[in-house]
Amino acid sequence: MIRRLYILVCLLMASGLGVAAQQNELVLTGVYNGKNLYVQNPISTNLKDYCTQEVYVNGELVFQNPRSSAFTINLTHLSTKAPVEIRILYTEGCMPKIINPQVVRAMAGFKYLAVHVDSAAVSWTTNNQQKGGKFFIEQWYDERWMPVATVTAEPDQARYMAAVSHTSGSNRYRIKFLQDDGEMYYSNVEEYSSAKAPITFTPTRVSDKIFLSRDTDYEVTDKGGKQLLKGKGNEIYVGNLSTGVYYLKIDNRVEKFFKK
Repeated sequence: MIRRLYILVCLLMASGLGVAAQQNELVLTGVYNGKNLYVQNPISTNLKDYCTQEVYVNGELVFQNPRSSAFTINLTHLSTKAPVEIRILYTEGCMPKIINPQVVRAMAGFKYLAVHVDSAAVSWTTNNQQKGGKFFIEQWYDERWMPVATVTAEPDQARYMAAVSHTSGSNRYRIKFLQDDGEMYYSNVEEYSSAKAPITFTPTRVSDKIFLSRDTDYEVTDKGGKQLLKGKGNEIYVGNLSTGVYYLKIDNRVEKFFKK
């Protein structure tokens, strides 16, 4: 008979798992979330056998004395959100390790409760976010989503905020939450109309410098889209460019100029 000595595993319990570690048995309970479990299986103290003796999924034997330093517990036969219990029997003094126990975490799904954009920041409220996950605030810029700020999630925090810099006119933002287990959640797209005057530049036919109406991020490309200059400020030195047509990306738009 296997001696049962239950030990609380604090790290896993913090992830919402029902876990008990015994002297010769490891038990993991939760719900199936669409991913398999991966197990490290060290060699035992006799240097001949591996730690794991038997593996049960919901009472069904799926492995017996696996002869490998690592193996996968396949759960794909289960329905999503179905209850699951994993029992691993192992040699005394030689304990296997489940690498990704969070994939059977039994917790309510992550949600964005609200997202708001004002003149200086994007703010949002959430529930059920994982500790250690990250929020990426993305702005629609140059016909693609660009990350403009990053915030680390905290388990007991529901309200977050990140400063942003708007371009003139319409601005679009969204938030991506990336969990430690690789799952991603996107918010709805939020729009903000900025009253800032559009950034202007002079001259359009230039030999030395381009002057901008205020400090801003800029990028200079050739006709093929190759980036030649990039920076932030209100002056751009283009004296080293060859004569020809170039493109200036400012204020979420593209302008053309001629280098003399």
